[in-house]
Formats: sequence, structure tokens, C-alpha cells
Amino acid sequence: MVAAAQRIEHLDRLERIIETQSLLVQADLALNPFMQLVIDKLRELTQAHGASVDFVDGEHTVVRRASGAMAGHLGLRIAIDASLSGLCVRTGAVQRCADSEADERVDRATCRLLGVRSMIFAPLRRANATVGVLKVFSHEPQAFDDGDVQMLQLMASAIVAALAKKAALDARNEAEARLRTSEERMRALLEHAHDAVISIDERGCVSQWNRAAERLFGWSPIETIGQPVADLIVPPAMRDEIGRVVARYASSERLEDAQQRVTLQAIDRSGRELSVEVSLTATRVAGRWELTAFGHDVSERRQFEARLRSMALSDGLTGLANRRGFMEALEKAVSRHARGGAPLALLFLDLDGFKQINDCHGHHVGDLALQTFARRLESCVRKGDTIARLGGDEFTVLAEGIATLDQARAIAAKIIAAMEPPLELHKLRLRASIGISLYKPPADASQFLREADHAMYHAKHNHDEVDGVSAFLTDSQFLD
Repeated sequence: MVAAAQRIEHLDRLERIIETQSLLVQADLALNPFMQLVIDKLRELTQAHGASVDFVDGEHTVVRRASGAMAGHLGLRIAIDASLSGLCVRTGAVQRCADSEADERVDRATCRLLGVRSMIFAPLRRANATVGVLKVFSHEPQAFDDGDVQMLQLMASAIVAALAKKAALDARNEAEARLRTSEERMRALLEHAHDAVISIDERGCVSQWNRAAERLFGWSPIETIGQPVADLIVPPAMRDEIGRVVARYASSERLEDAQQRVTLQAIDRSGRELSVEVSLTATRVAGRWELTAFGHDVSERRQFEARLRSMALSDGLTGLANRRGFMEALEKAVSRHARGGAPLALLFLDLDGFKQINDCHGHHVGDLALQTFARRLESCVRKGDTIARLGGDEFTVLAEGIATLDQARAIAAKIIAAMEPPLELHKLRLRASIGISLYKPPADASQFLREADHAMYHAKHNHDEVDGVSAFLTDSQFLD
């Protein structure tokens, strides 16, 4: 009879556990009410005087939800290193206390404060870490049996799963609410924003156009709504590309690159070209993507940046490219040659007697000599050739499409002839030593420049015997 009664009690307990688990799975509550439901049901199932859910907070566990005799102790902090609940956290294993007065592991003072004599703690584990403890308490010793321990373990697993589900749902709902609020706030501020704000639908047609957009592009909102944005502000050469971008966004389920900052070329109502820095954002509106661009005119800034770059790459005295600008051009030319581009010839020039000009006539005459040398040099080369002053009295000419030494020597001869007329007022004659190098792979830009430099020094040291021109060949021999 006793065994039969125990079996009936066991089956009844299992039935109540299943009912409770089903209730928890179907519950549609906010996180805190959900946890309250959990511990209320646990207290019923175990006939405990109190139950709680505690979460780890640094070096303590803190009572977050409580039921029964524990209801008045929300926020109670218990040190992890001196309590049975802390042992549960540290070990990640169920802890059971039959009598707090005889168990050395418990925080006896806290147990007496709460009137606790027996208890069971089950860890709440997520991502291989114990994040909290599920507890049941009784005022009586020996109040819980093995069945209660198993019940608590089963319920702890269900609670962890339910908490994760509710946390994810709450996080999503909160994010959606924030997004709705953000959108409402954004729309309220659009008309007074300093940036142009333009939204387009999946067809590329304007759905929103604020006052700043009108000031920037010249079109009023009533003229733009429903019109293809490409016809209004996109340069004709770029309209097909913009159309492909809009089509890609419209057909995408997910947009990993939906937010980005780019600088685009645009046109205003009169056809004037603008550089516009744009922040693009994609959002779902009524189940479809809507692209919103926040933009402002950076044309003046881009022009200023271009001027700064030109200054950084130019020689201030002659206006030619400086060493940095020349090396950039040289490296690009070598790279093009490696991809099947035109042959390259490099002339390295040194203005002979420049130190004497400075010493005898002053630096202002030396500067005039360098400027005159640069202008005459420009008159001797083709439009696509790159001329540079590397520093001091050293100049270079990069000529693409020059394949033979005779062609390069013809350029050098033209340069030498151009220097014949004396410098006005001072009757000084300009004379140059010129080194020539024809590019041969796999030399890099620096090696190519060194070869021409080496050839120039050869020409300078043999000035009395030759015409001031020396060519560097791949076998390191010179032709004078």
C-alpha cells in the first residue's frame, strides 16, 4: 500500500511538473512577471516556504525575484565566497542543505535572519557560465527529498531556456521600440536639419526631401516627390550605376552594408557639379527597403584638399612635381608597364655650375636659374611626360612610350639646345649633365631612378669628352 501511494504521489508530481513546464513555455509575459510565475509555481511544487531567483553581481548573488517567505527580501546581497549559494555558483552544481544549523557551508547568520533550516540551490547556467541560482527554502529541517532535487534541476533547465527566450524577445521588442521612436524623432527634425535629407523607395523615386535638400539642389519638395532621384541630382554618366545600386538594395533580404559614408558627385538644378558627402541608411518601411541619404556639400573642401595635395606633391619654387610627387608617378608608370603598358625612359638632369651661380651672383639669381631651367625643360617634352625637381639642382623627366636609346637621346639633345640662350640680364649660360635609363623589368621604381642617377654622374665626370649625356644599359655599361 505504501509503495502504491508513493507511486501515485510520484506520478502526481510529474504531472504537475509537466503542467508547469507547459505553462512556462506558453507564458507571454515580461521578464520580471515571468520569473515571478516561475518561483511561485516552484514553491507550490516543492511545498517550500519560500523561493527566489538570485543573479550573480560581481562578488555577490542578489535576490531579484522572491516568493513566499522570501518576498520581503528583494535586493538581499549574499557574498559568493561565504555562502552555499556562492558554492553553487562556483561549482555549477546543485547544492542541498538538510539543516542549516548543522551545515558548515551555509551563511548561518543569514539563514537565521530568514528563518531558513533546509534548502536546495540549482545553478542557472548560460554559455558555460553560472549566471544565477534558483532556490527553495523551508523553515523545517529535512524538508526536501531527492524528488524535490530532481524537480528543481528540471525546472532550472526550463527556466534557463525560458529566460533566454524572454530575454531575446524583450531585447528585440526594445530594439524595435527604439527604432520606431528614433524614426519618429528623425522625421520631426528633418525639416530643420542642416544636412540635406533625401529618401528613395525601391524604385529609386523620392519619398522624402527636406528644406536643406531644396537649398542644396534647387528643387522644391513638391517637385521631387515621386520623381526618380537620378534624373534630379545624379550626373548623366553615373545614372546607370545608381540604378543598379538601387535595384540591388530593392531585391536584398538583408543589407550588411546598409550604412556607409561615401563622397559622391552630384548636380544641382542648373547642372552645376557638386561633391556631396553622404551617409546612407537603409530601413524597412511597410515591408520594403527605403534608402535615406544625409548629405552636405563638400565641394570647397575637396578643392581645398586637392590644392593641399598639389602643394604636397609640387616644388614650391619651380611648380614642377617634387620628389614625392615624382616617385608616385614613377611607381604608377612601372606598374602600368608590368601590366603590358608603354616602354619607359628616364632622364636624370643636373644643372652644372649651380653652386657657383649662387656663390657669385646670390641666391635670388640661383632661384631664377632654376626657374628658367624648369620652364625650358617643360618646352622640350611632351604633354604627358612627367617633369620633377627632386631637390637642389637635380631634375628628372619620365617619358612613357620611349623605347629606344636614340629616341631618349633626341629628347636630351633638345634639352641641351634649349639651355643655350644666356640667362637674361645676367648673361649666364645654363648647362646640364643628363643621364638616361631605359626601363627593364623586374627593376622597381627606386632602382630605375638610381640607374638614371648613376648615368648622370657618368656624364658629369666625362663632360669634357662628350656632349653631357650618358645612358645606362642593363649590363651596367654606358654609351656616351
